[in-house]
Amino acid sequence: MIAERFDIHEQIAEMHSMLAEYHRKLAREARLDVVHDYHVDLAQRLADEATQIPRRAATLARFHELEKQVTRELGRAGLTDPAAPLSR
Repeated sequence: MIAERFDIHEQIAEMHSMLAEYHRKLAREARLDVVHDYHVDLAQRLADEATQIPRRAATLARFHELEKQVTRELGRAGLTDPAAPLSR
């Protein structure tokens, strides 16, 4: 299940990269400065987001694994139901 999520995150990151390249192309073709600036800014934001997605996915996976580990340990100690997720 985690592997499937990473695959999805990789696809989303790739999509952001493709959109960033598309907006760079539109920026090169823009005739008005305001249109050029818009596409340059959007391309940069998409590129930045594309680099962050894998990091966020890895962090989320680590937190998920840590939550499962804590839940198991609490269950072994008899402090909570091991099948129930931690309540916040």
